[in-house]
Amino acid sequence: MPKPDPHIAAHLEWLGFVRPTGLVVSAPALAQNGATLNRHDAEGQRRLQACVEERRVNGDAAPQPVLPDFPTFAQNVLDWRFSPKAYAGTPDAPMPPELEVRLPDTGETLRPQFAVRKAATSQPTSQHTNNAQHEPPPNNANTTPESLWQLLVSTSAPTQPFDAIIRTKRGTDASPHGRMERLLRGTGAPAGLLFNGLALRLISAPRGESSGWLDFRVQDMVQTAGRPIAAAMRLLLNERRLLAVPQRQRLAGLLAESRKFQNEVSERLAEQVLHALYELLRGFQAAHDESKGELLATPLRDNPDDIYRGLLTLVLRLVFLLYAEERDLLPQDDTYLSGYSLSGLHQRLTEDAAQHPDTMDQRYGAYAQLLALFRMIHDGAHSGAMKLPPRHGALFDPERYRFLEGRGHQIGGARQASERIEAPWVSDGTIHRVLEKLIVLGGERISYRALDVEHIGSVYQTMMGFRLERASG
Repeated sequence: MPKPDPHIAAHLEWLGFVRPTGLVVSAPALAQNGATLNRHDAEGQRRLQACVEERRVNGDAAPQPVLPDFPTFAQNVLDWRFSPKAYAGTPDAPMPPELEVRLPDTGETLRPQFAVRKAATSQPTSQHTNNAQHEPPPNNANTTPESLWQLLVSTSAPTQPFDAIIRTKRGTDASPHGRMERLLRGTGAPAGLLFNGLALRLISAPRGESSGWLDFRVQDMVQTAGRPIAAAMRLLLNERRLLAVPQRQRLAGLLAESRKFQNEVSERLAEQVLHALYELLRGFQAAHDESKGELLATPLRDNPDDIYRGLLTLVLRLVFLLYAEERDLLPQDDTYLSGYSLSGLHQRLTEDAAQHPDTMDQRYGAYAQLLALFRMIHDGAHSGAMKLPPRHGALFDPERYRFLEGRGHQIGGARQASERIEAPWVSDGTIHRVLEKLIVLGGERISYRALDVEHIGSVYQTMMGFRLERASG
């Protein structure tokens, strides 16, 4: 395995701490475009701590670190000078009309408190201009011109969580996050920043694509262990990054490059998933030989393409589960994580491969765990805090491809609750190689949380159009 790039590893570290939802920035894209993280930015953390006040929020017994106001924080920590040539939202540079979005259903107008241009202008922004590029965007999002702004900022009180629904006097039900997303899509600005004193949320919501966001929590950043998070926040949002470096290396450029890199990741992942399918085919052929020709006898006689479709279904089950686990759509309690999750299984198999590399193809048990997980997803399961509702559907239906459970040679009849299942002897080595293809790309772990539904669809399309043939001799 190639040695990981230390600059990429540094970004993966803080991204692992904040756990982004969807795609905001990609560690390789940051490293390739000159955004090098200073993990030992003690000065930046000291300046952040100097802005913090201890307050009780929402009736909490213990006080929390709170940033009292955004302008003070931006000036002291991010080095924003609020020049009228580059910023809006100050007395010298009022908010321009093109950063306002009127909601036709309620008549309400959304606008940020502050905004940062993509490039500083020679003249301050004016509310009264006849230049076409400053006209309010039309209602048709497809005809909205490219925004001249790269970051919109909205602030709220510490008692107002980003995702809490608020009802306005005009009857609009929306959270601060939802309002910012609508503002970004209406203005065409590539990024938004929410600030409530307890955290900063960076949002990427390109038009026509799924949004992504990540939170920089003040309580995490002021701790010694949170220095990489504070350093990353300053790296992305300081004035030099926004205004002084080449366009491709500015915040808007980094977000765009991250989206491009993620598209490349999905293409490379699709190729690896196809190789995972080949690994499964070889593993089932070995299991078929181990069963003295019984495992695949029925599908080989009746319809050999069922074997291909069954293995394709198995791969798609794994991709779905990896996506669902990283999106926190499956249980997060210790029972599931330690005993059933794919990430836990991959970790155990990786440790086994390191200790027993020569015997992985003579070891068994991993595939039986997969079968148990598939049945739990389909039929549901309950154990202590772990609750899985039944999801009866075609993808995990055990009756579609009976050979996956070692029942391919049994004729007819629906499965019975007491029916004994003899799992095919698919080796742990096979399952480990399959999971490696699905989880690791170029020596780095794939973030399924950052993949969009379209990326998952491209994986499916890559594996379509094949058929299974038996070679003679």
